[in-house]
Parts: sequence; C-alpha cells; structure tokens
Amino acid sequence: MNGPSIIGAQRFSNDDGSADPLVSERLAAYERGEASEREVLAALGTRRVLVPVLAAPAEGNGTGTERNSDVTLPLISGPEGRRGVPAFTSAAALGAWRTDARPVPLSAAEACGAALEEGADALVLDIAGPVTYTVQGRFLTALAERGALPEPREDPEVLAGIYRVTHTEFGIERVRVLESDRADIGIRLELEQRDDDSLRHLARRLDAVLAPLLPGGVELSAVVRSGQEE
Repeated sequence: MNGPSIIGAQRFSNDDGSADPLVSERLAAYERGEASEREVLAALGTRRVLVPVLAAPAEGNGTGTERNSDVTLPLISGPEGRRGVPAFTSAAALGAWRTDARPVPLSAAEACGAALEEGADALVLDIAGPVTYTVQGRFLTALAERGALPEPREDPEVLAGIYRVTHTEFGIERVRVLESDRADIGIRLELEQRDDDSLRHLARRLDAVLAPLLPGGVELSAVVRSGQEE
C-alpha cells in the first residue's frame, strides 16, 4: 500500500501499514454501539499500532545547511488541559492526520506505556478517523502494565468495590459475581427477604462505584433465601 515506510522494531519488519482486521472490526462495532469498551481493549491488547514521530531542530547542533534534527513524540491537547499521545491503526489513518509524520510501530501496550512516560492522560487512536477511540484512566495503565485488562470477575478493583458496597448492607447473606451476556459483569444477591427500596438504593450505590470501572454496566439480580429468583 502507498504511504510512509514503517520504521522501528524488527518484529514489525514485514508490516505493510495495514490495520489489524480484528481491531478495525471492533472499533467499527463500538461506533455502532455493538461492542463494549472492554471488547475494543481486548482486541487492541498487544497488537501493533503506529505512533508518529516528527522532526524537530536539535538545539545547538550546526549552523546553516549543517543543522541536525531530533525526533519528537507529538502531544495533542484536549478539554481541561488533558494531553494525549496520538496513535494509529494504519499508515493511511496516520496520513489522514499528518503527512510529515513518520510511523513507528509499537504494540498497543507499549504505546500506552509511552503515553504514561510522556506524562499524557490518554492514548488517542485514529484522531482523523475512521473511528477515533481514546484509551485513558485505569485502562491506559492496565494495558501499559499488563498488555490486557483483567476479566471483570478477577479485577481486584471491581471486587473491592462490590465488597465496599455490599458488606455494610443488612439482609445480604451472599454475593455471587457472575458472567453476563448483557453487561460487563453480573452480580447476584442472596437475601433473607426482598425489600425493593433497599435494592434500589443498593443498585444506585453499586452503579456509582462500578461505573468508572465497568463501562458496559452491571446486571444485578436478587434471590430470596428460599431460592426463588426475584
């Protein structure tokens, strides 16, 4: 394909600059509302992205026609002064943003780590399209440190949040953390008796604590002690 040549790590020596099909599929599905944020991040994982570098004059190096240049990692500014490192799924997507940038291939995890090292708040994917996606917050840190997100049922922050909310509530005999087809996680409460007001209050507390951790939401259900689901 036409576009700037790929420079960098030998493990990407055969890279032609095309987007990874699974990443493209997940991003398109996310834009349509048919894929969760966790599904996008699972696809990114350790797959290759292209991080742009730009030429910048080197300080104090040469005069006249003998000037040298350094390369810099560009930062983009967002709302409230937040900063992001741009990255791209393909050479074409990078070229749609800037034609003077050179693409350096990194795994998505390495790109997230580079963003953190630069003091940025996010990795901004395909800022000029076709689908712009931002990796930020705990997801940025998780990809940088582990190359993947922990499953919701195994995520220490998620489990700690559930415990903080439920352990102070009276009438809850047991809390089960389950898989869910409709949300990031399922939570089933085993109760001594049903109390709709208490359940609504608990649902609001769980949502407040878990929403930042689980963008796909929580499926909450309750079972009374007799075993009959409510």
